[in-house]
Amino acid sequence: MAILQALDDAGRPASDSTGRVRLVSSEIVRLPSHTPQFSELLSWINAAHPGPISILDVGGGGGFYDFPATLRSRARRMVGVDPDSGVLERPWLDEGHQMLVEEYAPRTAERFDVALCVFVVEHVESPGPFLEGVRSLLQPGGSCFGVTPNLWHYFGLASATAARAGIEDWLLHRLRPTELIESYHSPVHYRLNTVRSLRSTALDAGFRGAEFRVLEQAGMFETYVPPRLRWAPRGYSRMINRLGRPELFGTLLFRLTT
Repeated sequence: MAILQALDDAGRPASDSTGRVRLVSSEIVRLPSHTPQFSELLSWINAAHPGPISILDVGGGGGFYDFPATLRSRARRMVGVDPDSGVLERPWLDEGHQMLVEEYAPRTAERFDVALCVFVVEHVESPGPFLEGVRSLLQPGGSCFGVTPNLWHYFGLASATAARAGIEDWLLHRLRPTELIESYHSPVHYRLNTVRSLRSTALDAGFRGAEFRVLEQAGMFETYVPPRLRWAPRGYSRMINRLGRPELFGTLLFRLTT
């Protein structure tokens, strides 16, 4: 999965008239529908960054996913940053900071090999400052890995529409148990939830590469649908996987490189 870059005469990545590094294209890989998303992400990180690594867990306060803990054995050091107070309690972190990543970035001289954004970017209100902060915290050759819903999937569109209409909480409490919602939910904005928006904002923020893997699995979204209607997400998944339309797949996995 190669990222194609324009090079200048000296072999350096070429810039456009604004001085930004210019990406020619980035490849989108379509994953088989049975692919476990976190196993895929872990394999991707291990292949790109073998050996001991330093990790910045962006959004490390959320309690719904503990994926970062699977990397603890490889981490020389693991720091979490999140406005949620849960970031101060995660046992796999060496250090936690309750703040936005763009607030944390100018306060530290530490740089990391890998930044994790696991179901985080859908909650980002200011995409540019967010990715600029993440990029500034990475070592040269570092990577930001993430997983997020795709805006152009029915789940992403429904979530974004409900948020903009001000009915997100009302709707969620009719579809999911209250204790589950309280364990993971934060307001969503969906401003970085397409390949195009992630790629262009990453480029503006100073990243040099963007890679994407897409996955469509009905089981990841059907719990938000009443049981009598779960035939619909299953039918959608079968149809989209058969058609091979990656822009309509439900989940985006991404790697942004410095």
